[in-house]
Amino acid sequence: MRHLVLSQLESSEAHGTELSAALDRLKQEHGELMQDLLELENEAKQAGQESDFDPAIRLLTHLRFRTQAFMNEMEQHSRWEEQELFPFLNGYFHQQTAPSIAASFWRLEKEHELAGEYLQSFLKETDGLRRDSKLEQLHHAAAYLIHACRILKEHLEKEEQLVFPMTEEVLTDLDYLFS
Repeated sequence: MRHLVLSQLESSEAHGTELSAALDRLKQEHGELMQDLLELENEAKQAGQESDFDPAIRLLTHLRFRTQAFMNEMEQHSRWEEQELFPFLNGYFHQQTAPSIAASFWRLEKEHELAGEYLQSFLKETDGLRRDSKLEQLHHAAAYLIHACRILKEHLEKEEQLVFPMTEEVLTDLDYLFS
């Protein structure tokens, strides 16, 4: 029996350490993603306000590559959240009598999908830009990216407002339980 209790204690301490590391990772990645979003949005605003075709097309071509790289980073981050962090939190809070948090995670996922659609629209609009493209088309493409950035910035903020307090609560519970 004593061995079982010690094993559970070590397991809970390990989970607390893993969760603490996960929270640190979440904060770091969100900070990096937010910085990328701010830069993408500012550059897209520049492109959207550009009145000269050549600088606008250069900016959008550059933004296209940056957006693709950002989408890869965001996808890796989201995959980690969906496969590791969110299932743990959902499982932990599902055991309590509190209302389910699944709806909140679902809403976050839908925002992420909507932003993805805007990013895809931006990529589609900027695919194969040519000299015969109209400046209006370039401004329209920039607007897709601006809107995606705004949705994703809001998404990250909402996610932090939901996830940070939850992980802190779990860590507090573990500290209280095993102190």
